[in-house]
Amino acid sequence: MEKQIIIHTHNHQLSGVLHLPLCKENEKKPAIVICHGFIGSKVGQHRIFVKTARKLCAAGFVVLRFDFSGCGESTGEYREVTITQQLEETRIAIDVLISQPNVDIEKITLVGHSLGGAVAGSVATVDKRIHQLVLLSPVANPFEDILQIVGPERYEKCLVENVVNYEGFEIGKELFLSLSHIRPLENIQKFQGNVLLIHGSEDEDTPLENSYQYHSILDKRLAGKCELHIMKGTDHTYNSPLWEEELQTILMQWLARMEALPSS
Repeated sequence: MEKQIIIHTHNHQLSGVLHLPLCKENEKKPAIVICHGFIGSKVGQHRIFVKTARKLCAAGFVVLRFDFSGCGESTGEYREVTITQQLEETRIAIDVLISQPNVDIEKITLVGHSLGGAVAGSVATVDKRIHQLVLLSPVANPFEDILQIVGPERYEKCLVENVVNYEGFEIGKELFLSLSHIRPLENIQKFQGNVLLIHGSEDEDTPLENSYQYHSILDKRLAGKCELHIMKGTDHTYNSPLWEEELQTILMQWLARMEALPSS
């Protein structure tokens, strides 16, 4: 079953969709929250988050995908978006997820794509409710990575004019300023749960080196397992039915293995 919901924050109403598997009244199911990326939405490019959430739900997971404020169907404007706000909105989304009666609060996985990966990684390091982490083509150095995507000329213009157009989205100066507030690579070792990294070898938006950096740090932890999968020939958004299916297969198989593994 899919249920449209509104997630209330202090300033906004976030549009979300809960995917609820069939289960008995008191049965507990593992759960997943999906964080979309820069200028993205809960639907995802070529509906990848919709289709992936449905597959996960069919496999028995409760899944929540939602739009950050200023994105998709949520209230707010993109020019008002900041990374700090997205961190808080992710934590509120987790609140909503764990309030569902059939969610096993001991089995919560946070999934983040691109900039959503940096958000997910940063939340997981401080939110003990997160037991597993999946980073898809993740941003590792938020300011540098987003500057590379937007371009230095737009950034300089934004500093002067406070807002700049990028692919139809108005990017506010406050977003750029807030990107330096999180350093996921510096903090990710604090997360002691299992981590899956997936990155396309031909990603032109977030460097493949990002996932190598995450893996190098995560692999040195005393607790938690980390796996890195490089998808040959794949771009940033897995923009092919074959790539999309491969990503979903890697994710589903990893989740199945992790169910049988301790987190330390």
